[in-house]
Amino acid sequence: MIPSKFKILGHEIEVVIDNQYCHDHECQGRFLEWDNKIILADRYKTVRSWRKYKQSIVEHTFYHELAHCLLYYTGNKIWLNEQLVDTVGGLLHQYNLTKE
Repeated sequence: MIPSKFKILGHEIEVVIDNQYCHDHECQGRFLEWDNKIILADRYKTVRSWRKYKQSIVEHTFYHELAHCLLYYTGNKIWLNEQLVDTVGGLLHQYNLTKE
C-alpha cells in the first residue's frame, strides 16, 4: 500500500500520482527534496492513450523514491547513488511485502 503522506524527522512528505509530470520529465517517480514530495506515475502515455503500469512497478518505484527520501535526510550525498537507492528501496519493499 502506498501512503498519501508520512513523516520523516518531523517533515511531512506528500505522495502524489502525477502521470503528466512523470511523462514530461521522463521518469516513473521522483523525490522532490525542496517540496518534501514523492511524485509517482501509475500510467504511461502511448501513441494513442494512457496505459496502467502493473501495481508491482508502481510499488517498486515508491520504495525507490522512499529510499531517496530516507537517505536524503541522513545529510549525506548517498541519496544520489542510484544503485544504492534501488537496492535499499528493493529491500524495504520486500520487507513490507513479507512481514507477518
